Amino acid sequence: MKRLTREFTNASLIQYKVVIYKAPARNIGKALIAGVNANAWQNTQDLTGPNNHAVAKSLEHVIEANPGNKFIAYNNILPDVPKVKTKSNSKVLMMNPNNVDEASWIVHTIPGFPNALTGYVFPPAEIQKGHLFICLTIKKSEIDAIAMALRIATSLIYHNDIPDDPARPNLKKLVNGESRLTPPLTVNRQISTADAAGLKVTIYSKSEKSKYGIKVWTTRDKILKSDCRILNRNIKLVTSRIAVDGHESSLESDVSQWLISEPGNKFCVIDKPYHKSQIKEPAMAKSQTKEAAVAVCIDDATIFGHFNLIENLQQQKKLLNDLIGAIMYKAPTQNRGKALIAGAAGAWQDTVAVTGENGHSFAKALEHVIAADATNKFIAYNNIPPDVPKVNTKSNSKGLLMMNPRDADEASWIVHTVPGFPKALRGYVFPPAEIQKGHLLICLTIKESEIDAIAMALRIATPLIYHNDIPDAEIDSRPNLKKLANAASRLTPPLTVTRDISTAAPGGLKVTIYSKGEKSKYEIYRRVLVKKLKTSIKVWTTRDKILKSDCRIFNRNIKLVTSPITISGHASSLESDVSQWLISDPGNKFCAVDKPYHKSQTKEPAIAVCIDDATIFGHFNLIGQNVENCA
Repeated sequence: MKRLTREFTNASLIQYKVVIYKAPARNIGKALIAGVNANAWQNTQDLTGPNNHAVAKSLEHVIEANPGNKFIAYNNILPDVPKVKTKSNSKVLMMNPNNVDEASWIVHTIPGFPNALTGYVFPPAEIQKGHLFICLTIKKSEIDAIAMALRIATSLIYHNDIPDDPARPNLKKLVNGESRLTPPLTVNRQISTADAAGLKVTIYSKSEKSKYGIKVWTTRDKILKSDCRILNRNIKLVTSRIAVDGHESSLESDVSQWLISEPGNKFCVIDKPYHKSQIKEPAMAKSQTKEAAVAVCIDDATIFGHFNLIENLQQQKKLLNDLIGAIMYKAPTQNRGKALIAGAAGAWQDTVAVTGENGHSFAKALEHVIAADATNKFIAYNNIPPDVPKVNTKSNSKGLLMMNPRDADEASWIVHTVPGFPKALRGYVFPPAEIQKGHLLICLTIKESEIDAIAMALRIATPLIYHNDIPDAEIDSRPNLKKLANAASRLTPPLTVTRDISTAAPGGLKVTIYSKGEKSKYEIYRRVLVKKLKTSIKVWTTRDKILKSDCRIFNRNIKLVTSPITISGHASSLESDVSQWLISDPGNKFCAVDKPYHKSQTKEPAIAVCIDDATIFGHFNLIGQNVENCA
């Protein structure tokens, strides 16, 4: 059956009022409140009583009669009405003042709540569970669009005192139980609130006849699983446990369903879990493919950021277990760097002085490079090799490719920006002149099976190798590594190469390498990275007088990050920072590039290493938040 989509547009914008997440076994919740530092979660008062907290305040004219407020309340489990049978799982409430243009829409997960006009009673049994509560302030003109979406989801209404109005035909049909069982079986509605500057909200609704699933974070059954078969259309299930600003929750006791886009800034709350049954219900999970469903999606970077952080608490533990040492950013004139360290990737950590071998993350990553070790053999490359003056090369690549030649499947790849570093097998010496400059160092733990893919990309970029002690048997078994070691660069097509690798840990980090040869005549930022990433990019790099910010192509912009920047309190500027990096816009990709944004690199080899991870992206997105005006 053909899917039909309808659009509702309005010139006004949306403003959220409050988002509250209550963790299991907690009387208090965590709230994002409009106008009260929405950049941070706030503790609510005890939710079990009407203590003027955000939930009670939102419901003050619902729990008690008020002539200026009329509303519809619906819930699949009604207050004080046992054993009601319905396929809907919606628990929502709309409020409509009579005389002024004010209305609200509340979306929540609490069964048997609120009691209409009979006082505030939070169900005692629900304190043991995790719940989500969202209140949106809207204009009256949005009510009928919401009603259309709710009709598809066949919501069970238990209270209605809104006066009839012929201007709202869908509201009338909703109240009268006239659900839409003919196409369209899915409906999209965009609504907005009364405030002049606010958020974009979209409602997605499906009926029980549609058999469309809605992608969601929630509990899961034994049928529906994580699904990454379709590129950029993955369903990834957040692992349990999570924490909401210090309040822990788990799938066993959290009845909320929500998701975040990847990439993007969208946060959605859904009324059905990820179960097969919902294909015949008006909602969403693999039970839910038979059920009606409603998803309310808010497009806002701040709200997204908070829920992205919740989702990433488990990922942060994984992140730099995949990175053997860290991502380290050393700002100009600083002896210490800022590092994202294994097991603590949620925040930049101060390193000890990088001028000495003091056990900091990068010295640790290089411990078997600066001194001989039978379990580590490596190739080191640098356009300015240690103690070798005036080498002629068009490459700007610097790094090391390491492996254990014995039975253990151990390898790593280090990418950095420091000239003349490290000295192979001759001790740790950080070049004194480079302390005055900003540098970036990245270390990835990989499987040995990834080495030849990396070697293929490096061949195109023609790096200058100054050390190689990988045994011939290991090199001969890898054709691209052999050609790299023998300087057999590929100068015939393909002149650009893309290689995907992943880090060694289970569920490893996705890394993509983009490489171009000097004969390609491609400018790597526009002709390679923007094209391959299929997004706009924000770039930190020096720039010449020819290449500028470029916003001529929709969703394929090149925006230049303004100087100076700050890395967790350490300042850096283009005059003294020799790193080149970019972030996708939107998206979760962070890339380190070995060439600056200069026209000259169209005739030079270049390579970019891109990591697809929301946590790393988030840190660099904060650093690169300010960009030049772009035309």
